[in-house]
This record gives sequence, C-alpha cells and structure tokens, in this order.
Amino acid sequence: MYKPFAAILALLSTAFTITGCTNPYSQYYTDLTGGQNVFESPKVILPTEKPKLIYGTNREIDEKKMLEDGYLPLGFSSFNAGEINQKEALKHAKKIHASTVIVYYNYTGTVSGVMPINMPNTQTSYHSGSIYGAGGYANYSGTSTTYGTTTTYMPYNINRYDFYASFWIKATPMKLVIILQDLSEELRQKLGSNKGVYVWIVVKDSPAFNSDILSGDVLRRVNEQEIIDSNHFQKLLDNASDPAAEFEIFRNGETIIKRVQLRN
Repeated sequence: MYKPFAAILALLSTAFTITGCTNPYSQYYTDLTGGQNVFESPKVILPTEKPKLIYGTNREIDEKKMLEDGYLPLGFSSFNAGEINQKEALKHAKKIHASTVIVYYNYTGTVSGVMPINMPNTQTSYHSGSIYGAGGYANYSGTSTTYGTTTTYMPYNINRYDFYASFWIKATPMKLVIILQDLSEELRQKLGSNKGVYVWIVVKDSPAFNSDILSGDVLRRVNEQEIIDSNHFQKLLDNASDPAAEFEIFRNGETIIKRVQLRN
C-alpha cells in the first residue's frame, strides 16, 4: 500500500473511534451484579473454557432463552461507534468471567466530511556548470534539497452503528428454579385477588420444569399458605424443609393442585 495513503487510513481510524485504545465494551459496561465478586458467589459456575460469542437478533427473545437455559446476566455494554472488532467483546467477557456474550448492532448512519492531511513535500534541485580562472577551468555538479509540507484534503465516509452486548454466566442449581413476576393489574382483575405470583420463566431441566410448571401459570398457594407476592413466595421456599410441596396453580382459567418437587 502507498505509505502516505496508509497513514491517512490510520489517522481516519484514530479520529473516528470513540474510545481510542480503550475497549468500548469495557468503557461503556454496566455491571448488574452490584459489584459482587463472581469468584465468591455461590450462585454461579465459573467458566472453564473461552467465552462464546453469539450474534443476537431479538433481545427480548434471546434474554428469555438464556434465562430458560439457566444463565444469569452479569451486565451489558451500550455505545455508538464505527466499525468495531468483535474480539473486543470476547476480551471483556473473559475479563469479567462471562461464559457467553450476545452482541447486537444496528446501522445508524454515515458521517461524511473532509480531513486536512499534512503531507511531506521534498524538492531536490540538480546543479552543474564550469568555473573559469587563472589556472584554467573546472566542471562541477551537485544537488540541493528543500524540505517542506503540503496540505491535502481527504474526503471520508464513516459508517456508524449502535452496539449492545449482554454478558452471561451459568447459574448453580437452586430450589425450584423459576423466575417470577408480581401480578399485573389485568391478572388481579381476572383472579379477583391481589395475591399470587406469575411464572415468567421456567429454567430447563430444573425441578419446576420436571414438575411441569409452565410459563404463564399463576401460583396461588404453597401447602395451603397463600402467596402474597414474589418476595413472600421466596420466603416460603426458603423455609420449606420437605423436598416437595403442594401448589395451587391457576392455569387457563382453571385451578389445579399439583405436587411439585422443590429440588431434583
């Protein structure tokens, strides 16, 4: 490649990256662990292999699938930039001990303009002639060099993208393993009650999954005790000593009673 042109490309690359030498996935990272050291957390399984990179298409669907597969979110990165090498996402995933990173990017426009580039302008002159004197004459020749610069205006077009990446780690097995939400106003009206919890996600191959608790179920009671909300339900589970419990479940307009394993 023509050296001055290579230098121009390097300048453009530097001028239009928002982070310089900094990894943007690290610079614009939001931690969701509350600063917890994952090495000390009993809730996660530290990865033993290199992080896996996935290119996502739908954040809501992808995140639900990760939760169903037994992963927990460590954090996310969000920024706008030009072309980014996705190895940077893997570098940050390894840094925070994530086992998987899901990357999304969306073209937002092209930045155009003109950049002044100072280029070397060296001129060399050749001189020759004859010198006459009392002793006769002699021929001479030589060169002289003048150093300077000239300004060249280089047009550029830089594509810009919105980048988003979520970082995940495998969770350790826990009781039941479902992700709950408090009841919406619509469900409260349908149930005629403020009490209960909505099952949003059932983790695959978990005790809840193997007991056929379904996403969309509403849990009303545990062993005849009414469930107030998600916090109250967690306390009931924590206090349960038996490996199974009787659940009252509202499903598809009907109330069913199911014996549910709390742990595999």
